[in-house]
Amino acid sequence: MRLAARLLIVTPILWLVSCTPPPPVAASRDVLWEQYAHQPVDKVLLTMGTPERETRLTDGSRMVTYQHSTIYDAGTPTERQTGCEVTFMAQSPHYRVENIAMEGEGYECNLLAQGHTGSRRIYIPPPQPYIPYPYYRYPY
Repeated sequence: MRLAARLLIVTPILWLVSCTPPPPVAASRDVLWEQYAHQPVDKVLLTMGTPERETRLTDGSRMVTYQHSTIYDAGTPTERQTGCEVTFMAQSPHYRVENIAMEGEGYECNLLAQGHTGSRRIYIPPPQPYIPYPYYRYPY
């Protein structure tokens, strides 16, 4: 009986732990901050690849932006897109990363913090409408 009681207690706990949501955007930003804080912006470019945008501001600073997005049900009426964007700010003249801004959805930002840039398309076909099979009378 004790084993059954333990299973009744442990099973819901394991189920809840397995359904944990992705880390929030701030956690993904903190991962990038630990990796690139006060490092040259060229290190970001070498490790993460070609950025989505690179901007030079009037004071000489550089902003490097990366994006990750996922398109679900591409080409269907139910098409939707989720994504995340991170911007590294490097002040001149040494061009070291002084600020990281991140916005988007938690799961996408987690993928971006792991270095997955660009976009991907996932086709999930929409559910088929229920069409009842026509009833035929048999000639008896």
